[in-house]
Amino acid sequence: MNKSNPCVEDFILNESFIRYVLDKSEDDLQFWNSWIDKHPEASDIIQKAEEIIRFVSTRKILPQHNEVSEKVFLNLQQQIKAAQNQREFKQKRILPRYYWYAASLLFFVALALFFRPKFNTDTLIADNRFLEVIVPVGQRSQLILPDGTKVWLNAGTNFKYPANFLKNSREVHLSGEAFFDVSHQRNNLPFIVHLKENLSVRVLGTEFNVKSYDTDKIIETTLVNGSIRLVKENTLNQVIQELSLKPNEKALYEKESKQIVISSLLRKDEKEGSQINENTSIGKDKLINEIELVTAWKNEELVFHDETFEEIAVRMERWYGLKITVNDESLKKERFTGKFVNNESIYQILDIFNRSESIQYTTKQKELIISKRRK
Repeated sequence: MNKSNPCVEDFILNESFIRYVLDKSEDDLQFWNSWIDKHPEASDIIQKAEEIIRFVSTRKILPQHNEVSEKVFLNLQQQIKAAQNQREFKQKRILPRYYWYAASLLFFVALALFFRPKFNTDTLIADNRFLEVIVPVGQRSQLILPDGTKVWLNAGTNFKYPANFLKNSREVHLSGEAFFDVSHQRNNLPFIVHLKENLSVRVLGTEFNVKSYDTDKIIETTLVNGSIRLVKENTLNQVIQELSLKPNEKALYEKESKQIVISSLLRKDEKEGSQINENTSIGKDKLINEIELVTAWKNEELVFHDETFEEIAVRMERWYGLKITVNDESLKKERFTGKFVNNESIYQILDIFNRSESIQYTTKQKELIISKRRK
């Protein structure tokens, strides 16, 4: 990198830098660590470039970045063409791993720049302060933060973290649902998830799920491994309540009453007669693992246990990205148990519901209207 004032484009088009970010090869690692030490003034640009490369390579999402202009598209085309020509010249020999990474990365950045208005997928928005990931309803996403923390994002989620993440802190902001596998750090910087209602979850290294949709009446935090602290502050950012959770515990914060209730998640009996189909239900075992119920979504499984149809409708609305209206009050209160792991369409699921409870549905534009079938 010989330019005196490099920009983000220079780094994301540099194959050595791509290898440094993705593969950490010894030669590239040595070169870029030395270059970064000599150019501390470029740290912000370096971090932005790394974020774009990681996001595109792992999630193939569309970076909306004011420093990545459309002129990059022509350069990307040339590099993709060169990769294809070299592949043909070598008569289908296996390319080095880094070259596949680079070709894949450049291809999807090109798509991002050229087709940006046409895509309906999760989006990375970058500015000078924050990186923001928006996952639309009907989709799910996954990302890896600079510290190695893995984050799964459920449908209808907004996830944001500072551009200087890991510099002085590890703090993120969540609206929606996410599963975190937090990496331990040598400098022991606490990992903090900021939620609405002046709530935050604070950890060092652990696995946990947070469900905090703006429209829900409850904020739900479930600990799988490790330990976490749920912290409640007042409007002056003063801590007024702090609770610790152990593995297999769930904390429920009721927005209306402002109260936090902690409960233990144990395997419990499945209610008789609650399964709706023996091929799709949670199974014939009489025990249910509640942790699996909470985290099933990150494995692309739609699972519910003894939930009202009204609650299920809200989840399906987010899952499929389709507005659902239940017009029957008695149907809203009916309880069901089910497990769907084969990417069934919403209509396939409703047909299975129909085997247990006679229902009917109509579609109006992008709205699905469900009611009981009248005899």
